[in-house]
Amino acid sequence: MEGWREVLDARREPGHQVAQAFAPAAREHLLNAYGWLLLAACRVRLIPDRPPHAVADLPAFPDGLVRPAEIDTCEALEQGGWIGALQAPVVKKPPSQPDQLASDGVALTLSQFEVWLAELVELAGYISDAIDES
Repeated sequence: MEGWREVLDARREPGHQVAQAFAPAAREHLLNAYGWLLLAACRVRLIPDRPPHAVADLPAFPDGLVRPAEIDTCEALEQGGWIGALQAPVVKKPPSQPDQLASDGVALTLSQFEVWLAELVELAGYISDAIDES
């Protein structure tokens, strides 16, 4: 996201083009970080090649182990919170036309990704605290 900010600050390319270039990679990076947090919350010891991007993608819990409460929190955020918005596909949206009042999809901005990053850091603290307490 620092690179995204640098390109925006240089003002050589239109902001919507910069967003279309950076948003997919930034989204993938944040989803990977989220997946590693999910695995940590589940105390998974065998690390997969790729992290899951959703609670539904987690490996099955061994018999006798209870699903951690943090996973329920994450699942709720996927269904109706910021994680669900992050998981949504990036929509490539052309710049608004002066005479166009409506458009399909939502254009993602650097500021939106910065908000998601802050939320992810907060979630990491929550999961870390839960791990420390167990």
